[in-house]
Amino acid sequence: MEVVGRISVAVMAVVVLAVAVIGVKSIPDVERYLKIRRM
Repeated sequence: MEVVGRISVAVMAVVVLAVAVIGVKSIPDVERYLKIRRM
């Protein structure tokens, strides 16, 4: 069971990192989208 716990922790860490990277990359797109919506 210890191996399963380590694997699940590793998977969670990878998911969190991926979400963080996607979030940072999408910030400029969100700002551009908001500017377009205001016009």
